[in-house]
Amino acid sequence: MKVLLIGHTGTLGKILFEGFSRMSEVELVTASRHSGDFQVAIDEVSSVKALFAAVGQVDAIVSAAGSTVFKPFTDLAPADIQQSIASKLQGQVNLALIGHPYVTDGGSITLTSGIIKEAFIPEGTSSALVNGAIESFVASAAVEIGRGIRINAVSPNALVGSWDAYAPSFRGFIPVGDAPVFAAYEKSVFGIMTGQTFKVW
Repeated sequence: MKVLLIGHTGTLGKILFEGFSRMSEVELVTASRHSGDFQVAIDEVSSVKALFAAVGQVDAIVSAAGSTVFKPFTDLAPADIQQSIASKLQGQVNLALIGHPYVTDGGSITLTSGIIKEAFIPEGTSSALVNGAIESFVASAAVEIGRGIRINAVSPNALVGSWDAYAPSFRGFIPVGDAPVFAAYEKSVFGIMTGQTFKVW
């Protein structure tokens, strides 16, 4: 199985990279903005098109890419919202829209949302907006995508690996470890469900 992992260098991406690398049946191909087997800027259509033209056919696309702006609501500007949309939302949508013709029949696409969609934190409004949109996109796209391709999202809580940096924003949350996080992506890639958001809370 050929798995294309976009965004393998961050805390989440490293969990996925290590997990898929341990699977003998997986041929793992990596891509990120500055490193990996291929380089891609997911917010640029031309870059995403070039990525898939170079990689060719895959059995699964897994995205751990994209970022959002964290600011108090009263400081948020339209440009901040647009930055979040362009990176985490439009970027991942680009991967699905441009990438699905390269996915084999019965293959899968997995995007990443996040707990902030419904468990709100200070300065998290733009992230909540983007995460909710990703989950709605996945639910609707699953109905139309065709060829037996499955498309899901994974919504992780704050991660143990980045807890020191994010704990002040996630007071009262219990961070999740590597194993349950990877299991959700494994379920999306190897399972039978589609149009779902797998919560890891």
